[in-house]
Amino acid sequence: MNAGFSEQRSTAIRAGLVAEVAAPRRQRPHWWRAVGLLTVGVLAGAGATSAAFAAGGVAPIAHPAATPTASTSDGLITAPPGVVPGTPIISLLGSPRSLVVDGSSSMDVSTGPEAATHVRVTVTCLTAGTTTFGTDAGGNNASFNCEEADLADSHGPSWQDFEITSSRGRLYFTTSEAAKAAVSVQFVNQVPTRFGVNANGETFGAINDIQGQPDLVWMSGTDNTGQNIVGYGRSADLDAFSPDHPGQPTNPAEAVRLQAERDQKYPNGWDFPLYESDGETQIGTFHIG
Repeated sequence: MNAGFSEQRSTAIRAGLVAEVAAPRRQRPHWWRAVGLLTVGVLAGAGATSAAFAAGGVAPIAHPAATPTASTSDGLITAPPGVVPGTPIISLLGSPRSLVVDGSSSMDVSTGPEAATHVRVTVTCLTAGTTTFGTDAGGNNASFNCEEADLADSHGPSWQDFEITSSRGRLYFTTSEAAKAAVSVQFVNQVPTRFGVNANGETFGAINDIQGQPDLVWMSGTDNTGQNIVGYGRSADLDAFSPDHPGQPTNPAEAVRLQAERDQKYPNGWDFPLYESDGETQIGTFHIG
């Protein structure tokens, strides 16, 4: 089961709405920014701000402490227990609407509940093929592809949250030739949370469009037994070109030289530490390669 991807929408991937994360192995920096460390799958296409796309996972529902509005001047609230700082608190509003897409279709979402900030689109493949969905009438939207083998698999539906604005009041759906998908649409309220700050003054949490990137980034990795775990990696480690070069190349010639050096010295990639939110207690590693 594959999700398409649009590079120019990479900034829309950064809201981690789920307690599970993607597999711990990653491509070279800075590819981790594009694929989204904090999602179960991969966000694809345009038109989604503060959104996440999940393949084979269940969309997160409201946290018990969820509130329909934020009361602070900056619109951010402190993350309650159980919510990763920087991720939004989500409340589902009203009842979902469903349709089967076989070709092209659209849905008006301009008149939802007063507290609605986003609309959640959940897609389940009924046949093999590609389904696109989003708020762009021109078709620059998220895409989700199912192969024949996926239809018999146990993967759950895929979902994405789209921000509702005056210019984004309609959803558009298309399927590839002979493809068919079941779609569920539900209004949600998202209340953004602010990064946490540890005793050393370092910010920690999930990357998001409002606050950017914290000092310690929430991500997945492995412990010393090889089991998947969730913790925090340092932004400096994520941004490094290699363990020997914390910065990025400044010109093409340097890039070629450093890449050759990196590929020779680290042909299988490298690990860097994964910490608790204190930035001191190491609980595992994150592999780049």
